[in-house]
Amino acid sequence: MIFGSYLTSAQNGFSDILAAGLEAADKYANSYTAPASEAFTYNLASGWYESGKVLKAGKLKLQIKVQGTFAPDEKKSFVLDPLEYERIIQTSYDNTNNPPANISVTFGDGSTTPRLIATVLGENNPEQSLIIRSTESNTNLLLQEDIITLAQGIGSTGLDVVPSAFFQVGVGLGAGLEVKARFIPKIETDEVKTGLYGAGLQWEFTKLFDDENGTNNLPVSVSILGAFTRLDASYDFEDGAVVEGRDQLIETKTNAYNVAAIASTNFKVINFYGGLNYVAGNSTTDLKGTYTFRSNTVIFPIASTVEDPLSLQTDVSGVLGTIGAKLTLGAFNLTADYTFGEYNTASASIFFRI
Repeated sequence: MIFGSYLTSAQNGFSDILAAGLEAADKYANSYTAPASEAFTYNLASGWYESGKVLKAGKLKLQIKVQGTFAPDEKKSFVLDPLEYERIIQTSYDNTNNPPANISVTFGDGSTTPRLIATVLGENNPEQSLIIRSTESNTNLLLQEDIITLAQGIGSTGLDVVPSAFFQVGVGLGAGLEVKARFIPKIETDEVKTGLYGAGLQWEFTKLFDDENGTNNLPVSVSILGAFTRLDASYDFEDGAVVEGRDQLIETKTNAYNVAAIASTNFKVINFYGGLNYVAGNSTTDLKGTYTFRSNTVIFPIASTVEDPLSLQTDVSGVLGTIGAKLTLGAFNLTADYTFGEYNTASASIFFRI
């Protein structure tokens, strides 16, 4: 439900930029969506561990985990230059069979000075729009004018975090190994469909120092971990103000990888843990469906329809640090940690050991 609310609010008005032409729409869409794709990659790579100590052979833990990733302020907006879009749209128009025309692009207030515009993580306050005009080359008569309201981000709804929530399980295999899995069953709420799965393997290095009875008195446990998470999501949205069509949806596929070195204390009730993580991943966002322009537009002065117009790719990698604490009350455990990096992620969980 949290993810559905995020995705719905984040894509409000997103498709209307297609009226500026596919080349301009691709440039805008990349600037608009890339920070969210990066944030989700870092989010999904987090939360894989809460101790350097692995489960004993045959032991099982069941975990519910909630995470939130915070975007730095510079990722909540990007600089949009109307004159740069003017050049792109003019070139696109010149490659059509339409009568010669001059294209101009300004903000809604008539300015052509570059300014900060919201990404999917930010907010346009006040709302921002682009005015695209075409004038006849010889007479300078106005041929067409389109006003495109630029998409808002999640900041317009008061959200300041990219969320995730999932089930996670761990099983001890023996020989210092613990296999982990995380998942969200395929869920559909309103126009949003989501599904998540992942797997990881943790090996406790300090198990090499166990005595013949399988115990050791070291004050810390040290492990290494490798893990992978995959998120599939789609948002089936209504027609925009400028374009209509059918089967319109946004599909997102995110892959996140984490290789971590982990250390934790070995106390009975309260323990502290930390890790150094190398995170890499990629995200693909596709705008699917049929898009038909309701009225003549500058770049599509004749009724036009486009299919599956955009496919956006984002790749990230980086080194992150994690610190956290775990409270153990018998089989009942609570954890909380914070991962530091380009995007910071807070994570909390409750789990039971069997």
